[in-house]
Parts: sequence; C-alpha cells; structure tokens
Amino acid sequence: MNTRDFEYFVQLVDLKSFSAVAKVFRVSQPTVSLSLKRLEEQYGIELIHRDRSHNTLTVTAAGEQLATHARSILSELRQTQQDLDALQVTAVRLGLPPIIGNYYFPKLIPHLVNNGSMDHLQTIEGGSGNLLKRLRAGELDMALLGSVGPLVADDLQVEQLFARPFAIIAAPQRKVGQDGAVAFAQLVGEPFVALGEQYVHAQAFRALNHSAGVRQRVVFRSDDVSLIKTMVHQDVGIALLTDLAVTPEDHLQLIRLTDPGQPLFTVSLVRRQNQLTTPMQRKVMRALIQAE
Repeated sequence: MNTRDFEYFVQLVDLKSFSAVAKVFRVSQPTVSLSLKRLEEQYGIELIHRDRSHNTLTVTAAGEQLATHARSILSELRQTQQDLDALQVTAVRLGLPPIIGNYYFPKLIPHLVNNGSMDHLQTIEGGSGNLLKRLRAGELDMALLGSVGPLVADDLQVEQLFARPFAIIAAPQRKVGQDGAVAFAQLVGEPFVALGEQYVHAQAFRALNHSAGVRQRVVFRSDDVSLIKTMVHQDVGIALLTDLAVTPEDHLQLIRLTDPGQPLFTVSLVRRQNQLTTPMQRKVMRALIQAE
C-alpha cells in the first residue's frame, strides 16, 4: 500500500481539485491523477466522478467511504510515528489540570524524586477536557485528569486513583445550612460564583441542579480557582468546589452536601490504549499510582 496515495486522495476529497492537491504536495497534476487511478484499480470501483464538460469533481459513495478509512489509517500512522519517536527520548509529558496540579500533585513530588523520574517530567497545564484532547492526539504521554465519576472510554487506559466529594464553600460570616451540611435545593436564592466550562465542576453543578430540580443563580464565572475563593471570602457569593482545593489557609466554610447520589470529583491517571511506553514513563506511572 502506498500511503501517499491515501494522502493525495483525502486532500482531493476535501479540495475537489487536482491542481489544488498538486500545489499542496508540490507535485505535478498527472502525479495526483495517477495516484487516483491506482486506488480505483486497486479497489475496482469509481471513487471520483469527473464531469469534464463542466470541469467538476464529485466524490462517489465509495469515495466517501474510502476517505473515512483513509483518514483513520493516516491518523494511526502519525500516532505510531509519534510513539516510536517518544521511545527515543526520556522526557515524560504529563497533563495536569489546575486544581490537581496545585492541590494534589505537590504531595506526589517526593515519590517522583525518590525513584529518579522527577527530572524527566514535563508538566503541561490545562482543563481536563483540553488535556484529554491533547492526550488522544499524542501530544501528551499521560495525564492526571478530573472527572465527574469514573472516566470510561474504549480508547483509553484509566487507573482511578481516588474520588473526593464536591462541597459548598462560603465566607466565614455567611449563614449556610446547619451544622456544616446543606441540601443543594436549600441553596435556592444564594448567589453562586462558578468555575468555567473547562472544569468538571460545571458538569457537577448541572447534575446537582438537575437532580434537585432547581436552577441556582450564577452571578460570576471564572477559570481562576484562586479568584473564585477570593470572591467567596469577600462574600460575593458561595461556590461549588471539590474539597481537594480548599485548605485551612483559605479561611472558608466547607459545607457538606447531603444530597443522595451526588457526583464525585474523581482523579485518574490516563493514557492512550495500546500506547508504547518507555522505561521512564513506567517509572512515572509507578510513582503516581503507588503514592495512593
């Protein structure tokens, strides 16, 4: 199989112009035409219908099907090359969402130092959703990701590390709930300051609204956890936050939710399925898993 034929073909399906494809790859137009001819002869079916009288190209149903498979094959080949290239380096690219990076990862550092992998670690910050996309694209070797409940995906290897509850945080002087606990529905009328969509907290907030049959009022949103906690401390409003991100130094009330079946902030070590791993990557994985 000539993979370059697939590359030409995918571009031809997208651009619908032999000359445009030739320009992209810096080859002659006959080269692209011969490539298409090889594919049509190989599969014994017309892939591109050429209307020479109107100078137009139409992708046949068979062509659309082949283009779908060709894109998948080319993506797998690129991923394979990235994995093979990664075997030749000792750096390990680890994705860290802000809350996990700031409030959980520091406790893992002694384990990474002790097994000699800390100096080889390259951390990349971002929201869990964005990091998951980068992981699937091969831009990360692994990631510590937060999710609402267990993370399940056929294309991923997931090692669940722990799960922590979400809680309500409030200024010390604000009266919320009773004896350090409250049902989510009892918070109707309270102003919320909320984390943005890149945080799994937004998903948990929607789930709690749905299960409680309410729609809590959000007066401010931010992707900055420290800013959210500052605004709560200044009594601008209350917030939904995993208890992992709240420390005694924040001087905030941490109020337990009493709702049954409430979502949990779940932290997992995630890699791609069938990913080739280097000895250094395995050392990092052992340190992260054994720390729990």
